Amino acid sequence: MPSENKTYLITGVGSGLGKFLYENLPGALGLSRDNKYEILDAAEKAENLVVLHAAFNTKRDVTDYSQYIEDNIFLTEDLLYLYSVKFVYFSSIDVYGSFTPYSFMKRCAEDFITKRQADALILRLPAILGPTMRKNSLIRLMEEKELTLHSESIFNYVLQNDILEAVTNDELLARSGTYNFVASEGVRLLDLAEHYNKNVRFGHYTYETSLNDLIEVENLYPYPERTSSDVVELFLRNYYE
Repeated sequence: MPSENKTYLITGVGSGLGKFLYENLPGALGLSRDNKYEILDAAEKAENLVVLHAAFNTKRDVTDYSQYIEDNIFLTEDLLYLYSVKFVYFSSIDVYGSFTPYSFMKRCAEDFITKRQADALILRLPAILGPTMRKNSLIRLMEEKELTLHSESIFNYVLQNDILEAVTNDELLARSGTYNFVASEGVRLLDLAEHYNKNVRFGHYTYETSLNDLIEVENLYPYPERTSSDVVELFLRNYYE
């Protein structure tokens, strides 16, 4: 459980991980596009501030580059100006893969944070499953809807609740630097379809988590024996309706 004397500032509370953390950390400050300046002012007055930076403009086809920079770098800069006892940034294991605007901007944010705040904690996350997630390829597979991804696409999965456990653990929060936060093994979409007996029409694009590169960075995932298949099973059992 979170320490009572901490004030958590969570970004990206409109959906996904940010929303989940905000809903499960009582008394947290939740920052969105609509209340940015109000929440930043409140954060300046907070004691023992812990910043959980989950917000990110995830558009893959960028058309408004100035907005893309503002959402992903300028907001990060505003947060770094705050006096916090800990700054946690949620990055992505896509930084190991091929160049995309998403992976490039994630790496830029990582470097920016590291240079500005030496004791920051950066967690490189894989695909995330949980109750506030947007509909992704796994859900479409379970609903037997057509996918754009090839059957050989490989994903690594963790639960939103795994991340909540991590950021409320004082021992983990005492860490600084850049770490992976991943399950022990990935899983093919084809294997999931066969295991759950789903008849799915797959697409042509193959997404593959760059698992070979992950071993070069320490993994802070608290369940070292848990595979992505295990995570999917937990998600389906506890959250999926």
